[in-house]
Amino acid sequence: MKEKLNLLLRSLETRHSNPIDLSLKRVKEFKQKLTLNPKFKIITVAGTNGKGSVCFYINQILKDTNYKIGLYTSPHFFDFNERIIINNKKCSDSQILQSLEYILGFDNSDTLTFFEITTLAAILIFKNHNIDIAILEVGLGGRLDAVNTFEPDISVITSIGLDHTEYLGETLEKIAVEKSGVMRTTKPCVIGEEYCIDILKKRAREINAIPYFFNKDFDSNVIPFDKNKLTYVQQKNLSCAIFSLQQLGLTEFTNNLKEDMLQQNFFARFNRISSTPEVIIDVAHNLDSVKNLVQLLIKLGNKKTYFVFSILKDKDLPLIIQLFEKFPYQSEWLISELNNPRAQKLSFIEKNLEKNNLNFESSDSIKKAYELALNKAAKNDRIVVFGSFYVISEIFEGNYA
Repeated sequence: MKEKLNLLLRSLETRHSNPIDLSLKRVKEFKQKLTLNPKFKIITVAGTNGKGSVCFYINQILKDTNYKIGLYTSPHFFDFNERIIINNKKCSDSQILQSLEYILGFDNSDTLTFFEITTLAAILIFKNHNIDIAILEVGLGGRLDAVNTFEPDISVITSIGLDHTEYLGETLEKIAVEKSGVMRTTKPCVIGEEYCIDILKKRAREINAIPYFFNKDFDSNVIPFDKNKLTYVQQKNLSCAIFSLQQLGLTEFTNNLKEDMLQQNFFARFNRISSTPEVIIDVAHNLDSVKNLVQLLIKLGNKKTYFVFSILKDKDLPLIIQLFEKFPYQSEWLISELNNPRAQKLSFIEKNLEKNNLNFESSDSIKKAYELALNKAAKNDRIVVFGSFYVISEIFEGNYA
């Protein structure tokens, strides 16, 4: 069954001429064909960074309640089933395969993209399982993302940053407009973004949405336990999650939260997976998330640091590398080109490291680069693996313990 599902998923990745083709027209048409009008409550989460964290926190808060919770996120690390979760359990191969094949029966002209088909499949699975609440992570942008075809009861915009500029626009203002597309008339929108406030306020007024801004309408005091161990970004994301549930009338589940609800690691978000040597894995892959990563590493203290790194070509590599120009600790980079059609060329990564006078060594694969870092690192050194979801998945291949 797994092999059959993987074969189908691989075929779906190449069936549409453009892997990313932002539009709601196709999905709306198929939503009608499938009579896919879910009755469950929907929380839609958009943002440049932090949307996965907010989805994780909401799911963690609700996981032990009497509600049946569906969680749809992307991308996955090792197994597509990670994307579609009900009550903290990945959906089975047969459930996903059946849903995909049902949808494909209505699509003879190969018009839907991979993400559009899989989004429809997730909603169909949630509908068939009679869930109560769906947490939907936007794939890219907001306004024209397939997830936005389904009407949220509340939306969240975690942050606005320069990423996917070829699709969303080259300014923060244009990207903010795209993200604001998840707002709905007379519905609440919880906003963690702290800089593009004016444009988001304007968009909310234009459609008569009800915006709530972090550090204005709510703050980290909504967290009912000692938050000092959390970074500022973690506090903001958790606050957005808690406040969103409060706006849905689910205060009973947020008032008595305990710190241990966060003990389950949110995979590859600044996870320490080893202590001798210290190994940290993080999916930081754009300017804002890498900036946050650098700040966290500096706070950890002085250790020789080996950066295991690669990245996709649609990221602003020159500016990302510049963030390490004044990194205060001795460091070396172990790099490779990813095994992905969207991978940044190794020569371009090397060029930018040279330009910033950073020491590096290249490998044939990112997994070999990681193995090289393990061989080089002394027990008191630090290894930091980052740059993309694909970096993590290629290195660990489902086994990181």
